[in-house]
Amino acid sequence: MVAAKGRAAKASRATRRRLDTRERLVEAAQRIVARKGIDATTIADITDEADVGIGSFYNHFASKERMIETLVARAIEIHGAGLDRLVSGVSDPAERFSICVRHTIRMADHDPIWAWFTVRAGIYIRELGSGLGVRLLRDLTDGVERGRFSPRELRSALVVIGGAVVASMQGRLLGLPDLPDEALVAENLLRMLGVPPLEAERIGHLPLGDAHDSTLRTGTGGDER
Repeated sequence: MVAAKGRAAKASRATRRRLDTRERLVEAAQRIVARKGIDATTIADITDEADVGIGSFYNHFASKERMIETLVARAIEIHGAGLDRLVSGVSDPAERFSICVRHTIRMADHDPIWAWFTVRAGIYIRELGSGLGVRLLRDLTDGVERGRFSPRELRSALVVIGGAVVASMQGRLLGLPDLPDEALVAENLLRMLGVPPLEAERIGHLPLGDAHDSTLRTGTGGDER
């Protein structure tokens, strides 16, 4: 009985160590990609950053590409789930859309590592058919069905919205002057979707409160430029 408990405890420790190593690799890869981009990132960069051997990398991932797929899915799911929680009590599709756009742009201030990773990994284009793309299409479709939105074509709207949000994040990360704030970006996107100008202005500039820090926390933090 004692021997069995000892073996179970040893197995549990080994599992924890394995999970800890995998998490260190994932977090290291996100930091490196945020700094250098995907193409310039090597497996050696990742293992050096995580302070583990290259062999440990292959214990968890078959290739850099498979790791990037894991990173993209993780980053999108964490952020998308956070947005879903933020707007769970908001009934108006236009308000939900504005909140999601503004909070995503603000990630450049709240979590620069996540934002740089998103920009340099080209996450939005990769995720048009899943993740955030699916969530955005869901919300746009709801807005159309409820008479709040009237875009000429939904797929084109997805591309334009994603481009505007990513460009706004990148501009904030680079500290570019004279950029429109996230409220104005949301307002203009609402106008594009067919919301009347005065209504778009009102919704785009509604107070966001301080929900961001507690709800959209990705766990990376820091400042990567």
